[in-house]
Amino acid sequence: MSNGGGSNEHGENFLLFVLVGGLVLAGALYGLFLFWPYFVFYFLPFIAGSVIVGFVFWITVVPPEGGEARYQYKRLAIVYPVLIALALLVFEVGSERKIMIDSKGKEKGQVIEWLSVHRTFNEWRSSSYAGSPFTGLKAKAKSEELYDRRQMGAIFWWCLFLGGPLMFFWLSRKAHELEEDEIEKRVEARTGERRRRLDKMSEDIDAVIASKTKKLVDEVAQLKSERAAIMAQNQVLKATVEFSTEIVRPSETVKTRGVLDQDIL
Repeated sequence: MSNGGGSNEHGENFLLFVLVGGLVLAGALYGLFLFWPYFVFYFLPFIAGSVIVGFVFWITVVPPEGGEARYQYKRLAIVYPVLIALALLVFEVGSERKIMIDSKGKEKGQVIEWLSVHRTFNEWRSSSYAGSPFTGLKAKAKSEELYDRRQMGAIFWWCLFLGGPLMFFWLSRKAHELEEDEIEKRVEARTGERRRRLDKMSEDIDAVIASKTKKLVDEVAQLKSERAAIMAQNQVLKATVEFSTEIVRPSETVKTRGVLDQDIL
């Protein structure tokens, strides 16, 4: 009986695992079909716009080839307002959304700017939802969602104030190394000439000191030579005294005798 209970428990666990796995997979597929149009028409343009804006910032401040290796960050104070003005001109100036209503006050339509963009987005959205295996998404495929000039403008604003600066930060991650090299070059250029002048002055001082002290150095050398000669003569005299038989040494003192000790007596 215990084996039968264990088999049922394993079977229930396996069935629960399959059920949970199926639900997770279904949820993942549902999310993929649901957000795929927004990924293509919102996220990808945001990435592309961020790369473009960040690159514009980068080429604005990066030093030219062969010039000073110093980033001109002040130029951003000009480029940023220009991009903002460009965004306002393209996406905001003169932008109006007109809603058409009937005699009863009900909305019957609206005038959409950049209608081709709106149609492209909704065609993509409808085809993605209609091809999904989910009934709820197929029902959403019959409805339309607004995607026009202002939506694209909102994407560009996100690129201008978030994605672009992040991209620029990544592109300029090694800027400090280039600036440190430039600082070292400038320090070398400004202090190198001074160091060369100091070295030349030091050499001139050494030459003057050498010329003024040459006579004294020669006299000292001569005295040293004479002292060495005297020391050598002293050594010769010491050797002569040491080995001479004519010199009475303290240990060989001659003993004198009295008058009565002479041989004549």
